[in-house]
Amino acid sequence: MPIDPVPPVASAPLWLEDLETGRVFRFGDYAVTREEVIEFATRFDPQPFHIDDAAAAAHPLFGRICASGMHTMAMSHLLQMRGFQQVGIHPLAGVGMDEMRLHAPVYPGDRLHIAVELTDVRPSRSKPDRGLVSYLTTVSNQDDLAVMTYRSSLFLARRPTG
Repeated sequence: MPIDPVPPVASAPLWLEDLETGRVFRFGDYAVTREEVIEFATRFDPQPFHIDDAAAAAHPLFGRICASGMHTMAMSHLLQMRGFQQVGIHPLAGVGMDEMRLHAPVYPGDRLHIAVELTDVRPSRSKPDRGLVSYLTTVSNQDDLAVMTYRSSLFLARRPTG
Protein backbone atom coordinates (compact mmCIF):
# COMPACT_ATOMS: atom_id res chain seq x y z
CA MET A 1 0.00 0.00 0.00
CA PRO A 2 1.59 3.30 -1.01
CA ILE A 3 2.08 5.79 1.77
CA ASP A 4 2.20 9.50 1.03
CA PRO A 5 5.05 11.47 2.58
CA VAL A 6 4.40 12.84 6.04
CA PRO A 7 3.26 16.46 5.77
CA PRO A 8 5.37 19.23 7.22
CA VAL A 9 4.89 19.84 10.91
CA ALA A 10 3.63 23.26 11.98
CA SER A 11 6.41 25.48 13.27
CA ALA A 12 4.51 26.35 16.45
CA PRO A 13 2.47 23.88 18.51
CA LEU A 14 -1.13 24.49 19.45
CA TRP A 15 -1.65 24.13 23.19
CA LEU A 16 -4.91 23.37 24.95
CA GLU A 17 -5.41 27.11 25.53
CA ASP A 18 -5.27 27.75 21.77
CA LEU A 19 -8.33 25.59 21.06
CA GLU A 20 -12.00 26.34 21.61
CA THR A 21 -15.20 24.33 21.51
CA GLY A 22 -16.92 24.63 18.13
CA ARG A 23 -13.76 25.01 16.07
CA VAL A 24 -13.73 22.80 12.96
CA PHE A 25 -10.65 21.50 11.18
CA ARG A 26 -10.90 20.05 7.66
CA PHE A 27 -8.24 17.64 6.50
CA GLY A 28 -7.34 15.32 3.74
CA ASP A 29 -7.79 13.89 0.38
CA TYR A 30 -7.31 10.15 0.53
CA ALA A 31 -7.69 8.11 -2.65
CA VAL A 32 -9.18 4.69 -1.89
CA THR A 33 -7.74 2.00 -4.15
CA ARG A 34 -9.12 -1.42 -4.98
CA GLU A 35 -5.78 -3.03 -4.13
CA GLU A 36 -5.70 -1.44 -0.69
CA VAL A 37 -9.33 -2.38 0.05
CA ILE A 38 -8.67 -6.03 -0.81
CA GLU A 39 -5.31 -6.13 0.99
CA PHE A 40 -6.71 -4.65 4.21
CA ALA A 41 -9.79 -6.87 4.17
CA THR A 42 -7.78 -10.00 3.40
CA ARG A 43 -5.63 -9.35 6.48
CA PHE A 44 -8.15 -7.92 8.93
CA ASP A 45 -11.79 -8.33 7.79
CA PRO A 46 -12.01 -11.18 5.26
CA GLN A 47 -15.70 -10.98 4.49
CA PRO A 48 -16.49 -11.94 0.88
CA PHE A 49 -17.99 -8.56 -0.09
CA HIS A 50 -14.65 -6.89 0.74
CA ILE A 51 -12.46 -9.24 -1.31
CA ASP A 52 -14.47 -11.08 -3.99
CA ASP A 53 -16.14 -9.41 -6.98
CA ALA A 54 -18.85 -12.07 -7.44
CA ALA A 55 -19.79 -12.14 -3.75
CA ALA A 56 -19.84 -8.34 -3.61
CA ALA A 57 -22.00 -8.12 -6.76
CA ALA A 58 -24.53 -10.50 -5.19
CA HIS A 59 -24.62 -8.65 -1.87
CA PRO A 60 -27.98 -6.88 -1.31
CA LEU A 61 -26.44 -3.74 0.22
CA PHE A 62 -23.17 -3.11 -1.62
CA GLY A 63 -23.28 -4.51 -5.18
CA ARG A 64 -19.51 -4.27 -5.53
CA ILE A 65 -16.37 -4.52 -3.43
CA CYS A 66 -16.37 -1.99 -0.61
CA ALA A 67 -13.94 -1.05 2.14
CA SER A 68 -14.19 -2.55 5.59
CA GLY A 69 -15.47 -0.17 8.27
CA MET A 70 -12.22 -0.71 10.14
CA HIS A 71 -10.31 0.22 6.99
CA THR A 72 -12.38 3.40 6.69
CA MET A 73 -11.54 4.15 10.33
CA ALA A 74 -7.83 3.59 9.65
CA MET A 75 -7.87 5.86 6.60
CA SER A 76 -9.67 8.60 8.53
CA HIS A 77 -7.25 8.26 11.43
CA LEU A 78 -4.32 8.76 9.05
CA LEU A 79 -5.96 11.93 7.68
CA GLN A 80 -6.59 13.13 11.21
CA MET A 81 -3.06 12.54 12.51
CA ARG A 82 -1.45 14.11 9.45
CA GLY A 83 -3.83 17.05 9.67
CA PHE A 84 -3.14 17.52 13.36
CA GLN A 85 0.60 17.59 12.58
CA GLN A 86 0.06 20.22 9.90
CA VAL A 87 -1.76 22.58 12.26
CA GLY A 88 0.44 21.91 15.30
CA ILE A 89 -1.77 19.64 17.40
CA HIS A 90 0.45 17.02 19.05
CA PRO A 91 -1.67 14.66 21.17
CA LEU A 92 -0.09 13.23 24.30
CA ALA A 93 -2.34 10.16 23.99
CA GLY A 94 -5.72 9.09 22.79
CA VAL A 95 -8.30 8.60 25.54
CA GLY A 96 -11.15 6.85 23.76
CA MET A 97 -13.50 6.50 20.84
CA ASP A 98 -17.29 6.23 20.96
CA GLU A 99 -20.38 6.16 18.78
CA MET A 100 -18.74 5.04 15.55
CA ARG A 101 -21.40 4.89 12.85
CA LEU A 102 -21.16 3.70 9.25
CA HIS A 103 -23.52 5.80 7.13
CA ALA A 104 -22.60 4.70 3.60
CA PRO A 105 -20.17 2.30 1.94
CA VAL A 106 -16.71 3.39 0.84
CA TYR A 107 -15.77 2.07 -2.59
CA PRO A 108 -12.52 1.87 -4.54
CA GLY A 109 -12.16 5.15 -6.40
CA ASP A 110 -13.66 7.22 -3.59
CA ARG A 111 -11.70 10.16 -2.21
CA LEU A 112 -12.08 10.75 1.51
CA HIS A 113 -11.76 13.88 3.60
CA ILE A 114 -12.65 14.63 7.20
CA ALA A 115 -14.06 17.38 9.37
CA VAL A 116 -13.02 17.39 13.04
CA GLU A 117 -15.33 19.48 15.24
CA LEU A 118 -14.10 20.21 18.76
CA THR A 119 -16.99 19.47 21.12
CA ASP A 120 -15.24 20.03 24.48
CA VAL A 121 -11.91 21.56 25.46
CA ARG A 122 -11.09 21.61 29.17
CA PRO A 123 -8.13 21.47 31.55
CA SER A 124 -7.59 18.31 33.56
CA ARG A 125 -8.64 18.58 37.19
CA SER A 126 -5.89 16.24 38.38
CA LYS A 127 -3.03 16.92 35.92
CA PRO A 128 -2.31 20.66 35.56
CA ASP A 129 0.07 20.13 32.61
CA ARG A 130 -2.65 18.81 30.26
CA GLY A 131 -6.26 18.89 29.28
CA LEU A 132 -8.88 16.87 27.48
CA VAL A 133 -10.06 17.61 23.94
CA SER A 134 -13.20 15.83 22.73
CA TYR A 135 -14.28 15.95 19.10
CA LEU A 136 -16.64 14.61 16.46
CA THR A 137 -15.05 13.34 13.25
CA THR A 138 -17.12 13.18 10.08
CA VAL A 139 -15.62 11.21 7.19
CA SER A 140 -17.01 12.16 3.79
CA ASN A 141 -16.42 11.11 0.20
CA GLN A 142 -15.84 13.19 -2.93
CA ASP A 143 -19.59 13.93 -3.12
CA ASP A 144 -19.55 15.29 0.46
CA LEU A 145 -21.65 12.30 1.53
CA ALA A 146 -20.92 11.40 5.16
CA VAL A 147 -19.73 7.79 5.18
CA MET A 148 -18.70 7.54 8.85
CA THR A 149 -18.88 9.52 12.08
CA TYR A 150 -17.29 8.90 15.46
CA ARG A 151 -16.47 10.71 18.69
CA SER A 152 -12.98 10.72 20.18
CA SER A 153 -11.02 12.38 22.91
CA LEU A 154 -7.33 12.95 23.53
CA PHE A 155 -4.97 14.47 26.04
CA LEU A 156 -3.22 17.65 24.89
CA ALA A 157 -0.49 19.58 26.68
CA ARG A 158 -1.21 22.96 28.22
CA ARG A 159 1.01 25.94 27.44
CA PRO A 160 4.10 25.80 29.67
CA THR A 161 4.24 28.49 32.35
CA GLY A 162 7.28 30.52 33.26
